[in-house]
Amino acid sequence: MSARLKTGPRSSVKAGWSINYQYVHLASLSATTTPTDVWLPSSDLVPPQRGRQFSAGYFVDLGANREWETSVEVYHKELNNLVEYAENTRPDQNIGTNPDNNLVFGEGTSYGAEFFLKRKFGKLNGWVGYTWSKTDRQFEDLNNGDPFPAKFDRRHDLSVVMDWTPSERWNLSAAFVYATGNTLTLPIQRYFLEGNITDVYGSRNGYRMGPYHRADISATLFPKKNFEDRKVERRWVFSIYNLYNRANPYFLFFDNEGDLLEGNLEIQAKQVSLFPILPSVSWNFSF
Repeated sequence: MSARLKTGPRSSVKAGWSINYQYVHLASLSATTTPTDVWLPSSDLVPPQRGRQFSAGYFVDLGANREWETSVEVYHKELNNLVEYAENTRPDQNIGTNPDNNLVFGEGTSYGAEFFLKRKFGKLNGWVGYTWSKTDRQFEDLNNGDPFPAKFDRRHDLSVVMDWTPSERWNLSAAFVYATGNTLTLPIQRYFLEGNITDVYGSRNGYRMGPYHRADISATLFPKKNFEDRKVERRWVFSIYNLYNRANPYFLFFDNEGDLLEGNLEIQAKQVSLFPILPSVSWNFSF
C-alpha cells in the first residue's frame, strides 16, 4: 500500500506500508570465519519469514531543465521467523533424520535513511547514492537472548557512478562503491585441554571485517557504420575492474604454526580476498 502527494510542480512526498513473506531462508554459521551460507526452504517446522516495512520519502527535481533528481527516504522494517543455526551445530548434522532440528528462530529489525542524487541531462550523467542503516537480530537461544548485529548489517553504503559521452563513438564511465564490512563471531580466548585447542567466543557477530571498496572504469567504442550494416550495432569495451587493486576481505581463517606440545604454537588470523585488478577487452554486437 502506497500513497503519493504532490507538494509542488517538481516535488512530492511518498509513503508506503507493506507485508512480505519469504519461503526460502538464508542460514549462516557466524562462529566460523569461512562462508557457510545455506538456503533452506520452508517446511512444517520452518515457517515462512514475514517482513513488515514502512517507508516515507521526499522527491524533488532541480535545475532549469530538471536535470537533477534528488530524494531522501527513511524506512523501518520488522522481521519475524528468522532462521539461524543453533549454538554448537553444523549444517551436516541430523541429515539422516531432520536437519531442521539444527535451527532456532527469532526476530529482527532494520531501519535507515537513503539519499539519492542523479543528473540526467547532457553528455555528462551520473548518480550518487548513500544509505545509512542498522540491522539487528534477536534470538532467545542465541547470544544470551540479547540483540546482535545481522551478518550483513552495513552501517554505510555508498555508490558513485559517472557516465560521459564526449562523441557519438565514445562512451566513458566510472564507478566507485564503498560498504561497511560484514560482521562475524571470533574467539576471544583459547585454552588447551588434553592436547586440543578449545575456543571461547565473544558476543555474536561482535567483530566487523574491514570495509569493502573499489573503483571500476570502462571505455566503449562504437565503430563507424556504413549503409550495409546500419542495422547491426557493434562495440568494443575496454574496462578495468578494481582499478587500485584493493584487497577486499572475503573471509578470515586461522593459520597454526608450530607445535602445541613443544610450546611454540602460534595462531594468526589471515584474510582471504578475491578479484584483484582485472583489465578486460570485449567485442559485442547486436542485430
